[in-house]
Amino acid sequence: MVTVLFFVLLFFVFCTLNNFYIENIKRSLMAEAFFISSSVKLALDSGRYQEVQNIAAVFRSRFSRGLTIVDGQGNKIISSGEIKLNGLPLGDILKGKNYAENDVVRIMVFREFRASVPVILENGAVLAVVVGLLPVDVAKIISINLLFVVFTFSGVLFSTFMWKKTRFLIKPLETMVDVTRNFAQGNFARTVHVNSQNEIGQLSRELNLLARRLRITLEEKEEGKMLMSELMKSLEDGVVVVDVETRIVFINASACQLVGADSKGAEGKKLISVIRHYELDEAVKEAINRGTPNYKEITLLPRDKTLKVRIAPCRDKEGKISGCIIVMKDLTEIKHIEKMRTDFIANVSHELRTPLTSIRGFIETLMDGAYKDPTLAKRFLRIIEKEVGRLCRLIDNMLDLSRIETNQLRLNIKDVSAGEIIKEVILIFDNRLREKDLTYYENVPEGLPKVKADPDWLRQIFVNLMDNAIKYTPSGGKIWIEAEPKGDVVEFRVCDTGIGIPEEDLPRIFERFYRVDKTRSAGSGGSGLGLAIVKHLVRAFGGDIWVESKVNQGSKFIFTLKKFSKS
Repeated sequence: MVTVLFFVLLFFVFCTLNNFYIENIKRSLMAEAFFISSSVKLALDSGRYQEVQNIAAVFRSRFSRGLTIVDGQGNKIISSGEIKLNGLPLGDILKGKNYAENDVVRIMVFREFRASVPVILENGAVLAVVVGLLPVDVAKIISINLLFVVFTFSGVLFSTFMWKKTRFLIKPLETMVDVTRNFAQGNFARTVHVNSQNEIGQLSRELNLLARRLRITLEEKEEGKMLMSELMKSLEDGVVVVDVETRIVFINASACQLVGADSKGAEGKKLISVIRHYELDEAVKEAINRGTPNYKEITLLPRDKTLKVRIAPCRDKEGKISGCIIVMKDLTEIKHIEKMRTDFIANVSHELRTPLTSIRGFIETLMDGAYKDPTLAKRFLRIIEKEVGRLCRLIDNMLDLSRIETNQLRLNIKDVSAGEIIKEVILIFDNRLREKDLTYYENVPEGLPKVKADPDWLRQIFVNLMDNAIKYTPSGGKIWIEAEPKGDVVEFRVCDTGIGIPEEDLPRIFERFYRVDKTRSAGSGGSGLGLAIVKHLVRAFGGDIWVESKVNQGSKFIFTLKKFSKS
């Protein structure tokens, strides 16, 4: 009885320890399978199979384990070691289930001990990572079982030692698996700390090095994305990126300003709902369908902006059209300048043609015999002299304006008493004011601060403004000049009760040769450059100028000049 009980006890101890040993190996294989799946996932996503093969070779050489990676059709992609797939439930594994051998009898008979876990790639494909003991290691297990039978007590001690040994190996591996899961989620802050100098310790150090390199790579990638984003935001041209369905993926600040959209509200919407322009929407669709760049010049209403648009299709790595990049350049100012240039040429031609035609006509009349009549000849010559003087004034004004615009005019900026200059200008126009029966007064305070200006050209500013006021104020009207210190500037106002300026003409009143009513202004005798010269002179002095006017109520030309500082 004692012998039976002893052997029963020994058999119970043997079975318990054997099962415990098998379970520990199974846990070790599962931990190694998880670790390998986390390690090779990034390489498999990138298609770097040679790197996976190297990992498998290292794993076999350092841990004496076989490694096989199987695709969805049961084909071996990577294999290192002699691992058989017979009896392995690949269907369940590829559906997301983990598997490990746990039948002791099967392990002893078929000499196979395997564990497998699924790996889900970014493209949705599912692979199976199979880790198993090499046949020689399975043979060792069988030998160990024999030793358990022969040397039971020694087996107990050996199992205790192996338990400690496997716990020493499994715990770091479990930590590594947990850390690699964090890596897969983008968290590289946690690292593995193993102080041993064996393969586990070396693997932990390599894992930490890999994490550091991945973190640096991702940070550089993020910095590149931020740099590209800032670059797109800083571009003066508008940039819009749309997908194949013409939904806005990205829109920079310049494009939002051009089309009057909100970048946060625009992204994700259809292009036509943000930029309501049918021709642009059709051009984008055409570029996507044809796969060729498209060019368009469009006008956006009601802002009346002219945009030059370049539409370039984008392709993915497979060469398929993935969307379009729309680059918009604002041509509104260029168009405006071209119109001004055309108007300038037309106006100059008109202004030159009128006096030249008059001079030519009178010369022909004189040559036809009018010179024989002294009175008539003298009258014609005076008219010719007047027209020549008009031409000279026009040319002088054009030269002055050109020198001012190109900063070639030499200005003698100093402290100037504007009040004294105003009095001098009034004396110049005294006779004209009386001839038109115009009332003049001024509101210039005593002790008005001196301003920074060239005295001669400041006088010209007041002359031009007074000349316009007298021309366009009917008899019996009023003209007055006001001056008032405001902060670090002095504000001057030349006012009249004349015919006024329509609101739609106010933005262009300072353009060269611009006339509100050419028929009404034809006989004024001006060159059409006076206000343009005034504007450029005021700005050359560091001031600003604007106009306030209402039709049949008069006008106020207001400009500011900086106070003269003694320091």
